[in-house]
Order: sequence, then C-alpha cells, then structure tokens
Amino acid sequence: MRGHKTQQQQHQQQHASHGSRPHTPHANKPQTPRADKRDLLTMNQAEVDKRLKRLRRQAKFLDACFYVPCTCQRVRLGVESLVGLVPVIGDFAGVIMSLLFVSMICGRFHTPASIKTQMFLNVALDFVIGLVPVLGDIFDILFKANMRNLELIERHVKEVRSSAQAIELGAAVPKVKAPASAYIPRIPIKKGAAGRILERTRAPAA
Repeated sequence: MRGHKTQQQQHQQQHASHGSRPHTPHANKPQTPRADKRDLLTMNQAEVDKRLKRLRRQAKFLDACFYVPCTCQRVRLGVESLVGLVPVIGDFAGVIMSLLFVSMICGRFHTPASIKTQMFLNVALDFVIGLVPVLGDIFDILFKANMRNLELIERHVKEVRSSAQAIELGAAVPKVKAPASAYIPRIPIKKGAAGRILERTRAPAA
C-alpha cells in the first residue's frame, strides 16, 4: 500500500510540476519588411505627380510667390526672401525654412546621399552669402536655393522613372530567335588564282 501511495504521490507531483511550468510563447514569425512609401519604383505615376505638385507649391511659396514691380514679372520674391531682408534674424529664419523644405523632399521621395549633399550645399551657400548686407539679399533673390533643390529632386525622379520604364519594356519584349534561313553558309573557295579573285570580290555575309 505504501509503495502504491508513493507512486501516486510521485505522479501527482509530476503533473503539478508540468502544470506549474511557465508557458513559453512560440517563436515570433519573421516579419516581412514593410515597403518603403518613398520608393519611386513601387509608386504609381499619379502619386508621384501629386507629391511633386506639393513640392512645387511649397518651393514657389518660399522663393517665387510675388513679382517685383517694374521688372516685367521676371524677378520674383518668396516668403523666405522677404524674411531674409531682416538682418541676421531673417537669415536664420530663412535657413530654417529651407532646411524644413529639404526635410519635406526627403519625406516624399527616397533621396540619394549625393542629392542631399547638393541640397544642403545650396542652403549653406544661400545662408552664408545672405549674411552680407544688401549683396546677400540680392543674391538670395536671384539664387533661389529652394527652387534649385526642387529641380534636383525633379531630375532625379525623372531619371529613376524613365530607367524603370525602360527595364519594364525590355523585359516585356520577347526575344525572337532568327530563322535558320537567315544564316548564310560560307562556301569554301578553292585555292588558286580564281579563288583569290573570288575571295576579294565576294561581299561579306549579312
């Protein structure tokens, strides 16, 4: 009886120990990486045009939303140019607005490091020369760093989209194998004077 009871107690302890073990969660399944919403290769043309339109509107607001009188509408001013007329404070406020526009561009499209560097150089050049009284203001009006940065991203978008379309067209066109009749067999020519004359006069096979 004692042996039977001890066996029952051992079984109960084993069941209790199994029940008291903490439940280990299953290993997390590997998550597929999310698609980058800024990727030009996965973006449709309507979305690209929509984002570029917003960027053009913002660049025009910063650099070219007002006409200068008596210039036949050739010289334009923007909010960033008007704020830059205020000494020192206006220059710092202008560079902040330009940097925010660069951040806006990078948030809309995946921008390579080389283009980002050019954008930051445009903003830095505009800021440094803008610190010079009068001359800096004129330079800011004519240089238009934000419009230049817009042109950089527009050129990049055009290049990426055109190359992607070319790859798609190349993959869609099937390769046609030339028929056997297109190959012209080369007829051997006998050695001798007549053979040399024929070899000189014979046109190359297409």
